[in-house]
Amino acid sequence: MQFSLRLYTLVFVVLALSHVFASPLAHADEVDLRVTAPFINVHSGPASEFPIFHVLSEGEVFTVKKERTGWYKVETKKGIEGWIRAQDLAQTQLVDGTEIQVNNGSFEDYLERTWEISAQGGVIDKTTAISVSGTWVWTKNLAVEATFSQALGNFADNKVWSVRMRQTFFPDWRVSPYLALGTGEIRTKPRSNLVQSGDEVRKSSHYEVGIGAQYYFASQVVVRAEYRGLLALTDRDEQERLDQWMLGVSVFF
Repeated sequence: MQFSLRLYTLVFVVLALSHVFASPLAHADEVDLRVTAPFINVHSGPASEFPIFHVLSEGEVFTVKKERTGWYKVETKKGIEGWIRAQDLAQTQLVDGTEIQVNNGSFEDYLERTWEISAQGGVIDKTTAISVSGTWVWTKNLAVEATFSQALGNFADNKVWSVRMRQTFFPDWRVSPYLALGTGEIRTKPRSNLVQSGDEVRKSSHYEVGIGAQYYFASQVVVRAEYRGLLALTDRDEQERLDQWMLGVSVFF
């Protein structure tokens, strides 16, 4: 139950971030914009099913009042209120001439992404685990990733920190397989009722290799599945292998 609650919370936070980063004017109250396209259609409500009842003309200045799931409520200087699509903001600029940078979470935006935030659930050696990561997309093929995983076992809690380099083989595909190599640290802490004396936390360096795939699912959301093989270098001069299977979602911006 505790694991599920933590995982649901992480996924909710990640998906909430997708909404924030997909909204180019999310932190603004009201903003005046000028139309740079020949025209922009204004709908009576925040969906394409609502009829077009007005048109903004090139050079016209209007006010953006609020946002709702890919639509913006606008008001003209004559007091006419309606809704325009988020992608229509690409056909506007600020009144001082500054261009509006629009990220609608489209597949084209996915190909040009710079950052990813991920939340995943799965198992580490048959023990339920959760994982979060942040990724800097260096090039279309290469990315640098920092991850944290926690496995909540009956006898011990394991925490895994990793820094990895990820190689994506077909970055222009909606389903893109990848390979990752990394290193980090594993901290194992026995349950308090099992600890009698001595060192309570065992720290081990590790190396890892991962293979997985990312699937562009919808606006700003990517589904991600991965297997990781971890090789822990213990204090007993032994090597311990751990298998990690994870499935989750990522958002990009």
